[in-house]
Amino acid sequence: MAKKGFLSEDMFEAMGDFPLEYRVCHLLIWFAGADSDISHDELVGICAFVSGIIDGLGLDVDLEQLVTECLEDVSEDPNPELLEETIELFGDYFPDEKLEELASGVEDIVGLDDLSKEEAEFLALLKEAWRIKGEKKQKDSSKSSVVKKKKKTKE
Repeated sequence: MAKKGFLSEDMFEAMGDFPLEYRVCHLLIWFAGADSDISHDELVGICAFVSGIIDGLGLDVDLEQLVTECLEDVSEDPNPELLEETIELFGDYFPDEKLEELASGVEDIVGLDDLSKEEAEFLALLKEAWRIKGEKKQKDSSKSSVVKKKKKTKE
Protein backbone atom coordinates (compact mmCIF):
# COMPACT_ATOMS: atom_id res chain seq x y z
CA MET A 1 0.00 0.00 0.00
CA ALA A 2 1.47 3.32 -1.07
CA LYS A 3 1.84 5.94 1.62
CA LYS A 4 0.58 9.46 1.28
CA GLY A 5 3.17 12.24 1.45
CA PHE A 6 5.08 12.21 4.74
CA LEU A 7 5.25 15.64 6.39
CA SER A 8 3.23 17.02 3.49
CA GLU A 9 0.72 19.82 3.61
CA ASP A 10 -1.95 17.15 3.12
CA MET A 11 -0.75 15.30 6.22
CA PHE A 12 -0.77 18.42 8.38
CA GLU A 13 -4.21 19.35 7.04
CA ALA A 14 -5.54 15.86 7.78
CA MET A 15 -4.47 16.30 11.41
CA GLY A 16 -6.97 19.13 11.81
CA ASP A 17 -7.06 20.75 15.22
CA PHE A 18 -4.44 18.39 16.67
CA PRO A 19 -0.92 19.06 15.35
CA LEU A 20 1.74 16.38 14.94
CA GLU A 21 3.56 17.12 18.18
CA TYR A 22 0.30 16.99 20.17
CA ARG A 23 -0.70 13.70 18.55
CA VAL A 24 2.68 12.10 19.29
CA CYS A 25 2.56 13.34 22.89
CA HIS A 26 -1.05 12.14 23.30
CA LEU A 27 -0.15 8.71 21.90
CA LEU A 28 2.84 8.35 24.21
CA ILE A 29 0.89 9.46 27.30
CA TRP A 30 -1.96 7.14 26.40
CA PHE A 31 0.38 4.16 26.11
CA ALA A 32 2.42 5.04 29.21
CA GLY A 33 -0.82 5.37 31.17
CA ALA A 34 -2.27 2.07 29.93
CA ASP A 35 -1.35 0.54 33.29
CA SER A 36 -3.09 3.45 35.12
CA ASP A 37 0.25 4.94 36.13
CA ILE A 38 2.68 7.22 34.34
CA SER A 39 5.98 6.94 36.15
CA HIS A 40 8.52 9.72 36.46
CA ASP A 41 10.84 7.79 34.12
CA GLU A 42 8.08 7.46 31.53
CA LEU A 43 7.32 11.18 31.77
CA VAL A 44 11.00 12.02 31.28
CA GLY A 45 11.05 9.67 28.28
CA ILE A 46 7.94 11.27 26.79
CA CYS A 47 9.48 14.73 27.17
CA ALA A 48 12.75 13.59 25.54
CA PHE A 49 10.96 11.93 22.62
CA VAL A 50 8.58 14.83 21.96
CA SER A 51 11.44 17.33 22.37
CA GLY A 52 13.33 15.48 19.63
CA ILE A 53 10.36 15.83 17.29
CA ILE A 54 9.91 19.52 18.11
CA ASP A 55 13.62 20.17 17.53
CA GLY A 56 13.72 18.01 14.40
CA LEU A 57 10.84 19.91 12.82
CA GLY A 58 12.13 23.27 14.00
CA LEU A 59 8.88 24.05 15.81
CA ASP A 60 8.45 26.84 18.32
CA VAL A 61 6.51 24.86 20.93
CA ASP A 62 6.69 25.08 24.72
CA LEU A 63 7.41 21.44 25.65
CA GLU A 64 6.28 21.78 29.25
CA GLN A 65 2.99 23.37 28.22
CA LEU A 66 2.40 20.72 25.53
CA VAL A 67 3.04 17.78 27.86
CA THR A 68 0.97 19.36 30.66
CA GLU A 69 -1.92 19.96 28.26
CA CYS A 70 -1.78 16.38 26.97
CA LEU A 71 -1.62 14.97 30.51
CA GLU A 72 -4.66 17.03 31.52
CA ASP A 73 -6.55 16.07 28.36
CA VAL A 74 -5.87 12.35 28.80
CA SER A 75 -6.84 12.56 32.50
CA GLU A 76 -10.06 14.47 31.92
CA ASP A 77 -11.10 12.99 28.56
CA PRO A 78 -8.86 10.18 27.29
CA ASN A 79 -10.40 10.53 23.79
CA PRO A 80 -9.85 7.04 22.35
CA GLU A 81 -11.23 8.31 19.03
CA LEU A 82 -8.31 10.75 18.77
CA LEU A 83 -5.89 7.94 19.57
CA GLU A 84 -7.43 5.70 16.89
CA GLU A 85 -7.42 8.56 14.38
CA THR A 86 -3.77 9.33 15.17
CA ILE A 87 -2.72 5.71 14.71
CA GLU A 88 -4.58 5.60 11.39
CA LEU A 89 -3.18 8.94 10.15
CA PHE A 90 0.37 7.97 11.08
CA GLY A 91 -0.15 4.63 9.32
CA ASP A 92 -1.38 6.45 6.21
CA TYR A 93 1.35 9.08 6.06
CA PHE A 94 4.48 7.88 7.85
CA PRO A 95 6.97 5.71 5.96
CA ASP A 96 7.43 2.23 7.42
CA GLU A 97 10.81 3.09 8.94
CA LYS A 98 9.30 6.09 10.79
CA LEU A 99 6.47 3.91 12.10
CA GLU A 100 9.05 1.40 13.34
CA GLU A 101 11.01 4.22 15.01
CA LEU A 102 7.87 5.57 16.66
CA ALA A 103 6.77 2.11 17.83
CA SER A 104 10.28 1.50 19.17
CA GLY A 105 10.16 4.85 20.98
CA VAL A 106 6.80 3.95 22.51
CA GLU A 107 8.23 0.61 23.63
CA ASP A 108 11.33 2.28 25.10
CA ILE A 109 9.20 4.77 27.03
CA VAL A 110 6.55 2.42 28.39
CA GLY A 111 9.27 -0.09 29.29
CA LEU A 112 11.19 2.39 31.45
CA ASP A 113 9.23 1.26 34.50
CA ASP A 114 8.82 -2.34 33.33
CA LEU A 115 6.36 -3.16 30.61
CA SER A 116 2.98 -3.98 32.15
CA LYS A 117 0.58 -6.47 30.60
CA GLU A 118 -1.73 -3.63 29.55
CA GLU A 119 1.10 -1.65 27.96
CA ALA A 120 2.33 -4.75 26.12
CA GLU A 121 -1.16 -5.42 24.78
CA PHE A 122 -1.53 -1.84 23.52
CA LEU A 123 1.92 -2.01 21.97
CA ALA A 124 1.04 -5.26 20.17
CA LEU A 125 -2.12 -3.63 18.79
CA LEU A 126 -0.12 -0.62 17.63
CA LYS A 127 2.42 -2.81 15.83
CA GLU A 128 -0.40 -4.79 14.25
CA ALA A 129 -2.12 -1.60 13.04
CA TRP A 130 1.14 -0.41 11.48
CA ARG A 131 2.03 -3.89 10.20
CA ILE A 132 5.29 -3.97 12.14
CA LYS A 133 6.61 -7.51 12.25
CA GLY A 134 8.86 -9.24 14.73
CA GLU A 135 10.65 -8.18 17.81
CA LYS A 136 12.29 -4.87 18.44
CA LYS A 137 15.49 -4.67 16.44
CA GLN A 138 18.72 -4.59 18.38
CA LYS A 139 20.47 -1.30 17.89
CA ASP A 140 24.18 -0.83 17.47
CA SER A 141 25.42 -0.43 21.04
CA SER A 142 27.12 2.83 20.09
CA LYS A 143 23.74 4.30 19.14
CA SER A 144 21.46 4.43 22.14
CA SER A 145 18.01 6.00 22.01
CA VAL A 146 17.28 9.55 23.05
CA VAL A 147 15.16 8.20 25.89
CA LYS A 148 17.97 6.06 27.26
CA LYS A 149 20.47 8.91 26.89
CA LYS A 150 18.19 11.27 28.84
CA LYS A 151 17.68 8.64 31.54
CA LYS A 152 21.44 8.11 31.92
CA THR A 153 22.07 11.86 32.33
CA LYS A 154 19.48 11.99 35.14
CA GLU A 155 21.17 9.19 37.14
